[in-house]
Amino acid sequence: MNWEEDKETITTQYFGAINKNNTMLYGLIKEHFNPLIRLIPLVDFIISRLETVSTLTLMDRLWDAEIVLRSALETYTKLLFITSSKKDEQKTKIEEFWNSLSEINRIKQSEQAKRNLKILGDLEIHRLAYSPLVLSEVEENQLREKWPKKKRRKIEQNWSFTEIINHVSKNYNSSEFEAIIPLLHTYRMSSHVMHGDETGISIIQERQSRNSKEKEIVERAHYLRLISDCLTYSTFTAIEICNFVDTPENATSFFKTKKGLKKVDELIERYNMLVFEDDLYAKYKI
Repeated sequence: MNWEEDKETITTQYFGAINKNNTMLYGLIKEHFNPLIRLIPLVDFIISRLETVSTLTLMDRLWDAEIVLRSALETYTKLLFITSSKKDEQKTKIEEFWNSLSEINRIKQSEQAKRNLKILGDLEIHRLAYSPLVLSEVEENQLREKWPKKKRRKIEQNWSFTEIINHVSKNYNSSEFEAIIPLLHTYRMSSHVMHGDETGISIIQERQSRNSKEKEIVERAHYLRLISDCLTYSTFTAIEICNFVDTPENATSFFKTKKGLKKVDELIERYNMLVFEDDLYAKYKI
C-alpha cells in the first residue's frame, strides 16, 4: 500500500461524495422549504461543523477535529429527536427546541449575569457585557412561574444526549437503530477529548508515546475514520430530512452515494485492519 497515493484517492472520492450528498440535500430543502424552515438552521449547523471537521482532518489536527465532531453529533441527535418522533409530536418538539429551551436558558443566563456583575460590576466593560442579559423583575417572575425548577429539569433531561438515544431506540426499528449505534462510541470518545478528562488526556498521551511506525498506523486509521464520519453523518442528516418530508425515494439516492464508494471502503478497511493487530487497541480505540 502507498499511503500518500491512497490518501489522495480516498480523500478525493469521499469529499466528492460529501459534496454530492450536500448538493442533493439542499436541493431537497429548496423543494420543501416551508415545512423545513425551522429545521434548516440545525441542518446548516451540522453541515458547517462537519466541513470544519474535514478541514481540521486535512491539516492533521485530528484531536481538534474530534472536538468539533462532537458539536455536530450533539446537534444531529437533536434533529433526530424531532424527526424520529411521531408526526403529531414533531411540532411540539420543534417548539420545545426553539422556545421552551430558549426561555429556560434565559433564566440561567440572567442568574449567571447577576453573579458576574456582583463580582466584576465595578468595570464598565463588564456592565456593558452582562447587564443586557439580566431579566427584569417582571420577566423573571413570569418565566419562573411558567418554568418552575422541576419542569425545567424535565425538559432539559428530555433533550439530553442519553435521553434522545433512549427515545430513538424505542421509536426506530432495529435495523435503523443499528446504523446509529456507532454514533454512541464516536460521541463518547469525542466527549472525553473535549472535556479533557482522564480518559481524553490518556488517549492523547498514549498516542504520543508510540514509536513512529505504530503512531503512523493509528493516525492513518484515525484520519480515515474522521473522513468517513463526515460522510456518514452528513448522510444521516439528509436521511432524517427525507423522513421528515416523507420522501423515501430521495433517501435511496443518498444511500447510493455511499454504496458507490465500495472499492475505496475496501482500501480503507485494509488500513483499519492494521490497527486491530495492535495489542493496545482494545484499551485505546479510536
